[in-house]
Amino acid sequence: MTEAVPSAPLPPSGSDPSRPGSRAWVEQRYGRSAAFADRILPGILDGLLPSAAGFIPLVLGIISIVAGVPDSYACGAYYDETCSVPGSGSGVLIGLGILLVLLSVVASLAVVAWNRVWRVTRTGQSLGKKVTGLKVIDAESGANPQLGPAALRELVHQFAGIISWIWMLVDDDDRTLADIVGKTHVIQVPKD
Repeated sequence: MTEAVPSAPLPPSGSDPSRPGSRAWVEQRYGRSAAFADRILPGILDGLLPSAAGFIPLVLGIISIVAGVPDSYACGAYYDETCSVPGSGSGVLIGLGILLVLLSVVASLAVVAWNRVWRVTRTGQSLGKKVTGLKVIDAESGANPQLGPAALRELVHQFAGIISWIWMLVDDDDRTLADIVGKTHVIQVPKD
């Protein structure tokens, strides 16, 4: 008859301190993992920045397009057609408006790239994360993410959207889909 050898209890999933990138592994080495609630405010702040950057060119573009459209009036035998007033409208204003709308898109994308990719590769923190005391790290080395993983992480955030965030609620390691793909982890750090 063999005697049962007591074994150590298995750690709950997601808290395996020997698995690189797991929450327990990261917390042992780099600091407390950021929970879902910790990431809401920085997400909102980082989402408002590109909107603010593109707002003024967008509004000016819409105004220019509306101002450039020719005036019209009801015409035809039964006034069932629309005719343009000769000499009204401006193709230049419409063209300028379209350029301004495109500029608003470019400005928004540039702010996202600067704040959520470039800043994260340099400091580990977007402006929203800096204000709230969070930092993005490479899940294994603890260093700031490299450009490729940071850009991939942001692309997944942009395209997966809310699904990426909801994933965090069921992930044992407190990571969004974007964190998993980019091999990153978000931790809490002292605010500057």
